[in-house]
Amino acid sequence: MTAPDYGVIPLGEDALRRPSASRIAHLLIGGHRDAYEADTALTDQLRAIFSHLDSAAPIGRAYRTLTAQHLAHLGFRQYLDLGCGYPAPDTGHPDIHHLIHPHHPAATVVYIDGDRIALAHAQAAACGAAGVHHLLADLRHLPDVLHDLTVSGILDRDVPTAVLAHDVLPYLPDHTAGEVLAALRGWLAPGSVLSISHATTDYGLAEVMSKLTSAYEVAGITYQPRPHAVVSAMFGGWGQLGSGLVPVAGWHANHPDRAAPEQVSAAYAGIAIKPARRLP
Repeated sequence: MTAPDYGVIPLGEDALRRPSASRIAHLLIGGHRDAYEADTALTDQLRAIFSHLDSAAPIGRAYRTLTAQHLAHLGFRQYLDLGCGYPAPDTGHPDIHHLIHPHHPAATVVYIDGDRIALAHAQAAACGAAGVHHLLADLRHLPDVLHDLTVSGILDRDVPTAVLAHDVLPYLPDHTAGEVLAALRGWLAPGSVLSISHATTDYGLAEVMSKLTSAYEVAGITYQPRPHAVVSAMFGGWGQLGSGLVPVAGWHANHPDRAAPEQVSAAYAGIAIKPARRLP
């Protein structure tokens, strides 16, 4: 049986002549996979607009690594990584399952991405590791994905799940992001956590982010940084862990760039937990 594509269109003949958000993100953290001319050209343009971009991206990646480790220590055994992107162990940031399995060998980790090539690299890098699954999906089809993961028994809806939505939501327009997160929050069991990192227009960055958005738009890529209040609302009123929604370098006390100015990280990060009862 052929696996469903969940809304991801087939690769066209010009797929490698158009920039890819996944490949650009990989370039910005120091990765070296599949960098094509269109990707490097747009990346150089983005760097010219925002001089801290080569610092902001690794800061976000370090948050991802530290968050996975933190959630493993909290005991979570089901993980859903939305927009996993390219594997990047050569940059010092192992894949999520490599961070989880030393603590919980039987844990389930599900990687989801809408980029066929990035997901193929992620799947190859996993080398068939037990409990690791890769799904090709447009996040607009997340309700179908969650249904199928439940029916197949890959994820247990009654067990708390740790969801990583790191640097993926800015690539969704407002209404889509809202629908996806509402479906996700509704599906998750009480005690589940949602970790979000998200580019922001705050800290005097509105003009710079507007230019970045325009550059992406010309290339056919949606990119929408958002202010604190909008990102905070994405948690649906769930209780925040730690320091709440803060600059991404500041959430973990052991983040290597914790002292970086807010304008450099240029993003917020937060982790929230689903309450045991429905909020009024």
